[in-house]
Amino acid sequence: MTTILSLYNDARHNEEDIYGYEWEDLADGLITNEHGSVIKLLCDQMTADDIVLLIEPLSGTGKTAKFIIDNAETPANIPKIVTQDVFQNTFLYCGEFFEIVEDDPRVFQNPVTPDTIDYNMAGEVQGTTKHYEGADDVYIDLTVDPTVRSKLELAGVPSHVNTDMSKMLNVNGDALGQEHEVFEPTLIVLFPFPISLGYPLHEAEGLVNVCIASLRKLPVGGVLVLLDIHYERVNTQMWRAVDCVKDVHGHEYEFEWLLGTDDVYKAAGIKRIK
Repeated sequence: MTTILSLYNDARHNEEDIYGYEWEDLADGLITNEHGSVIKLLCDQMTADDIVLLIEPLSGTGKTAKFIIDNAETPANIPKIVTQDVFQNTFLYCGEFFEIVEDDPRVFQNPVTPDTIDYNMAGEVQGTTKHYEGADDVYIDLTVDPTVRSKLELAGVPSHVNTDMSKMLNVNGDALGQEHEVFEPTLIVLFPFPISLGYPLHEAEGLVNVCIASLRKLPVGGVLVLLDIHYERVNTQMWRAVDCVKDVHGHEYEFEWLLGTDDVYKAAGIKRIK
């Protein structure tokens, strides 16, 4: 049974000495000192039976997982940590993942199949094929703007892709679980990709897919931490996802707005309560 997490308010996060945390300074990663307080205060509530899913697109270097391990209040209660990425070196270098986490067997990789890029005769990108475990491939024509999907259309976004626990492996090649087991992370931390690749409308549709799939994976009492919500491109997709999952799938959520300055918040804690 997963832990029922509590959301702390921003005042509690401000009490954290975020510059006193232990860091793997030699590793690249999207995690910041501010992010650390949010992640730590949630992970410190967990036990070794819980699972943390870190969605780090093109940036799964191991730095976030190492942060959780190094700053745990009770080392015996460190949860199992799953980092989801393509684990290629197209943005940040991910080739030393297990070295960064010092071969800790509680850390698992959940590798995602990279997109297949389609070029025209002039060598220009014209499309991409997305590959999903347990679902059909999807071709996206990047030469035309996507249709902005309705709430009912978004309801069809699956939550079961990239959830085969037999393919989530640690440094020893041990699987997190078996194929038939339900992958149910207590905490999901979603790092939106920080830059645009030149297709903002397509990227928006991709981000709302990930948000919906993440929300639907949560058990009651679980939390999604969505970072960078002060950017409109993230904030808009967050609300599209929340509205869809609440209205169509019947989930209910508690919210905490975090890492704020002058009423602008950089992170959301979204706890499923039903």
